[in-house]
Amino acid sequence: MNIAIDIDDTVTAMPEFFKALTETFAKKGHQVHIVTSRAEVGENRKKTIEELSGLGVVFHKLYFLPTQSIAEETCPHQELDWYNKYLHQKVAYCLQNDISVYFDDDPKVIELFKKFAPKIKILQPVK
Repeated sequence: MNIAIDIDDTVTAMPEFFKALTETFAKKGHQVHIVTSRAEVGENRKKTIEELSGLGVVFHKLYFLPTQSIAEETCPHQELDWYNKYLHQKVAYCLQNDISVYFDDDPKVIELFKKFAPKIKILQPVK
């Protein structure tokens, strides 16, 4: 089983929970993907890896959403506004990587998953 997790206001809202969850999943041979809308500029990848490691979060892949212009070109749902096309990249990544469960705090992202990837279970942390 592959799981994916957003960082900001998801992992950062419940770091101890995600530490335990990712350790358990990794020990059982499952893949843990981190999917973030943070920009991959400068030292962001390095800083993000350091942050996740400092929180004890175990992961196999770290995916930064590409730019808005790439989202505009690649999103198959032209009826979406620019921001939802950008966020849809999370859905596309999870579909391409056979993600079974996705954790995110953003209601817009959750709605996109419900509409375009209903087989992926979505879990939203409680703040």
